[in-house]
Amino acid sequence: MKKLGITFIFAIALLSTAVGQQYKTAIGVKGGFPYYGSLNLKHFFGASAGEFRLGGGRNTFFFQGLYERNYGLGQGFDWYWGVGGHIGFWNYGHDNGHWHHDHYYNSGTYGGVDGVLGIEYTFTEIPLNFALDVGPSFRLFPYTEVYFGGALAARFAIK
Repeated sequence: MKKLGITFIFAIALLSTAVGQQYKTAIGVKGGFPYYGSLNLKHFFGASAGEFRLGGGRNTFFFQGLYERNYGLGQGFDWYWGVGGHIGFWNYGHDNGHWHHDHYYNSGTYGGVDGVLGIEYTFTEIPLNFALDVGPSFRLFPYTEVYFGGALAARFAIK
C-alpha cells in the first residue's frame, strides 16, 4: 500500500509538471528585496527549470542562479519551489575632493545560497508571464547573514 501511495504522488507530480509548463523560455525583468532590479531569464529543461538573474544597483553587481520545479494549478497558474546560489560584487567610495587624507574606499565579493517558493501566471492570449516569489537568502561570505525577501517578475514568454 505504501508503494502505491508513493507511486500515485510521483505520477501526480509528473502530470502537474507537464501541465504547468506553458512556455519554454521567458525573458524579462525582476525586482524585489534583497536583489532589487535585474534582468531575468527562466528556461525549462524537461520537467525542471533554471532561473537566472543578472543585475545590481549603484556600485553593486550580482548574479543569481536557481534550479526550480514547476507544478500546474490550472488556468495559466503554476507554483514552484527552488534552490540555488548568488555571487555579487560591491565597490563603494568617498572622496571629498581634497588632496589630503580624506578618502574612503571599500570593495569586495559576497555570495551565498538561496531558496524560493512562488506562483506565476502565463497568459494564453499574449506571450506574457508574471511571477511572485518569496524565500530565504543565506549570505555565506564575507560574513554570515540571513535575509528573507521576495520579488516580482514580468517576462516575455517564448513557446
